[in-house]
Amino acid sequence: MQTIQIDGLKFDGPYVLGRDELPNVPAIALIITEAGEGFKIMSVLHGVNIKEEIENSPKQDCWHKHAYHDIIDIYLNLDDMPESKREDYRIRCIEKRKDVIFCDEVTKIVDDW
Repeated sequence: MQTIQIDGLKFDGPYVLGRDELPNVPAIALIITEAGEGFKIMSVLHGVNIKEEIENSPKQDCWHKHAYHDIIDIYLNLDDMPESKREDYRIRCIEKRKDVIFCDEVTKIVDDW
């Protein structure tokens, strides 16, 4: 296992989608693929059962389309935090990388003035 740190949180992995067993726990997941000498985040997910959240994600087609050699790595943050804090982290992470995270988007708030 390796640990990476993204925006102040530590993530352990990789779990390879379709090959490794994911835990049934609350977590934040980074869906990653290799990119040159580093990696590229394709999605950021969270849920009370991260295994189910990943396995049932409608974003899987996008992950497979953009994954290097169709290998999708998953890194997990298992810190105990409320769901709202996990969602806040997901939004911040995606907004910060909105030009490179191509399998995720954050709902835009439309001003109704």
